[in-house]
Amino acid sequence: MDIEIFLRLSISHQAQYTWKYGNHLARKDGFQFNHDLYYLDKFFVEIVYNLELGQVESIDGFIQSSRLITYVQHIDLQKLYS
Repeated sequence: MDIEIFLRLSISHQAQYTWKYGNHLARKDGFQFNHDLYYLDKFFVEIVYNLELGQVESIDGFIQSSRLITYVQHIDLQKLYS
């Protein structure tokens, strides 16, 4: 799947596809939100989970490496090669 098709999916289909086929790279734990980073078909996906409501808040697919800077200390690069 390419990023353009992914971005047109509903949020529930994006989540299901990412959880099934994506490689989880990192998590940033927060007080109200967790941010999970996945690598999927040559692009990245960030899933924001609302801890208070117990649901996915948002999902964003992207290719810009500059957006990875907030995850750098959390990324396990070995997961990219497994």
